[in-house]
Amino acid sequence: MGCGTSFVKYVLFFFNLVVALCGLAMIGIGIAVLMNWTVLRDLLQSHLTVAPWFFIVIGSVMFIIAFFGCCGAIRESHCMVVTYAIFLLVIIIVQVVLAVLMFTYAETMKEVLVKGVNGLFDKRSSDPAANAVFNSIQQQFECCGKTSPSDYGVIAGVSDLPDSCCTRANGVVGKLLSRCTIADANAIGCADRSGELYDKWNKIIAGVAIGVACIEVVGALFALCLANSIRNMDRRYA
Repeated sequence: MGCGTSFVKYVLFFFNLVVALCGLAMIGIGIAVLMNWTVLRDLLQSHLTVAPWFFIVIGSVMFIIAFFGCCGAIRESHCMVVTYAIFLLVIIIVQVVLAVLMFTYAETMKEVLVKGVNGLFDKRSSDPAANAVFNSIQQQFECCGKTSPSDYGVIAGVSDLPDSCCTRANGVVGKLLSRCTIADANAIGCADRSGELYDKWNKIIAGVAIGVACIEVVGALFALCLANSIRNMDRRYA
């Protein structure tokens, strides 16, 4: 194997080693938050406002893909390197499509997001899973009901609200009051909050997705180059 191919091999290996470590770190953060690890929660209280399962899922995907890249490069396995390149190409396509949709159909995607949140609220009384997800949304985003806390009063006819309506910005989970009423609850509804967050972050997320896709294109080209070199070497010594 030539010097140029060896360079590609080691660049691919170390690049994916860093990605794998980042993936493990994200999994660790997600698990620590799920386990209510107070030290980490307090440290990240002003920076971590998304569900910990998001970190676990994204970290797992990063680790699995990087595993194929690392092992394929260091073992000079044509099959693993090609599999890694295919994974990358699929992710690149998904990222680019998502970014284009977020740039060109921003309002439509916002409406879909808001309808999804409203749908969860409507199903919460009959679906325990939907209720748990909506309570998590209320805690994470410090909101209550679809449009306001009065949504609970109109539907249920009660003065007390779910505890998740009374979270305050004192960490990832927030500090719950002993009894939650409309007077104590977060005033903004979750549909409005979701719309605000989408307007704030959609173009940033789309731009980051395009930037990361450009880096991934380089990684895919390196992987395909290495796979081609491995195949040629196998044919030469067959």
